Amino acid sequence: MNHQPRSPSNTEVSGRGRASRCCGLLVALVLMGGLDAASGATRAWLVAGEPDARIADSRSTATTLWVADTLRASAITQTFLADPTPDVLEIRSGPNGADSPTTLQPLARVFGQQAFNAVPVRRYRVSSTLAGARADMLSAALDKDFGAMGPADRGLFFYAGPGTPDTTDAAGNTLRLWDNTGLAVRELDTLARHVPVNAPMRFVLTQCHSSGFQRLIRSGARDQRSLGRHNRCVFTAEPVDRAGSVPRCSSGSADAGSEGNRDYAAQFFSALSGRTRTGAALPRSADLDGNRVITLHEAHLYAVIEGDGAELPRASTETYLERWQPVWLRYLDTVSEPDNEYGQVARVLAERLRLPLRGRALVDALETRQKDMAGRLDRLAEESRRVGAETDRLQATLRRSLTQRWPAAAHPHTAGYARFLANDVAAAQNFLQAQTTTYPALVAKQDRLAQIALERQALERSLTQLDKLMRMRHLARVQAQFEQHASAQARQDHARLASCEHTPL
Repeated sequence: MNHQPRSPSNTEVSGRGRASRCCGLLVALVLMGGLDAASGATRAWLVAGEPDARIADSRSTATTLWVADTLRASAITQTFLADPTPDVLEIRSGPNGADSPTTLQPLARVFGQQAFNAVPVRRYRVSSTLAGARADMLSAALDKDFGAMGPADRGLFFYAGPGTPDTTDAAGNTLRLWDNTGLAVRELDTLARHVPVNAPMRFVLTQCHSSGFQRLIRSGARDQRSLGRHNRCVFTAEPVDRAGSVPRCSSGSADAGSEGNRDYAAQFFSALSGRTRTGAALPRSADLDGNRVITLHEAHLYAVIEGDGAELPRASTETYLERWQPVWLRYLDTVSEPDNEYGQVARVLAERLRLPLRGRALVDALETRQKDMAGRLDRLAEESRRVGAETDRLQATLRRSLTQRWPAAAHPHTAGYARFLANDVAAAQNFLQAQTTTYPALVAKQDRLAQIALERQALERSLTQLDKLMRMRHLARVQAQFEQHASAQARQDHARLASCEHTPL
């Protein structure tokens, strides 16, 4: 996946595809005033979700602070963190420290703590207005701020962090917040009702199970086809859990921002700012229509193309099309390749993946590559289980030898353990490294486990690029069906969502 083909021109993605949505979008702009960037202000609420303030050093915090820096010149921002008090935050950034006694890494390896030991930190100076990201604090602030918005204002709500599902009703899917609190879809919907009805309110959410928050476009966040009264649109990019992969969402605590510069959030806000997260120029322009104004819809498509994380992005217009599609149309056409906006994005993705651009050749190549990658994931998962069991055995052997000589080493948080650290830790680590058979074997097994995790992550990312390509091909067909078969009400609803998405920041 390191192949870098030429950067696609704007017309490759937008040229003919714009014509297919032009009329509906113009209607929406007249109805909603969605592109009038000259009036009103942009107000942004940026939230870093952490259930426990003690782990508020994750990359979701770093991502949120970066987004705050990115938007500060163009929006009135309010940032919510698990620990809003310090002027400077120290946030973990890998890799881990050197494997030496001075970092206590031999001891950490034997007790399974090597991944958390001697990790360097990056210092972030906090310059934005901060508030605590506990559910009651966040709800009170949103209740007040949403009600203070004017009809010409534009709102943006961004969340980075973990999420949990409600298996019985997606409206119960939850943002996990400080102090083990949460904010569910239906609760956010209730708060957002204070926003003026016609003011565009945009949500960008990248946590696990974020697609449930697409319910915000429905009345009362209910499972229905019709839209609610308010002018809302939602952009989500939840991580993908698949068989054989490293579980990302099963515990509800995966950090969706953990892939740094490659993920959807980084690409989305880079498109809006004109610079990558590292400050470099964008590899291609995000201005698809050439009007020198980047809308959130353009930022979304840019992130779909440029993002290389294991996430599947969704916009509300896409969710609406998929929900609209009648059952009979799902089976009527499974092979056409319309030349609309989604079809053009699909071809750009196919080119980047070195696949045929269309036709049966593309379908066959996709199936072959998916099968090959899935098989490699399965083999890596099996190797991970085997190496993990061998690692457990070696750790048990070394711990037994260590604690026979220094029994206090087996009892952290005791006075005896404190004496062990003060008086015996150097001798204990020298003892571990002197085990010339078991300790080097443990290091090799643990290093292999870390490498397997990286290889599995790379495969997950590559498989997700194939998933995105197939989804864009599917959306191209649904869009074409919609233009042919949709009712007047459905066209009006879709145009209203498109108006919200096509607002600039």
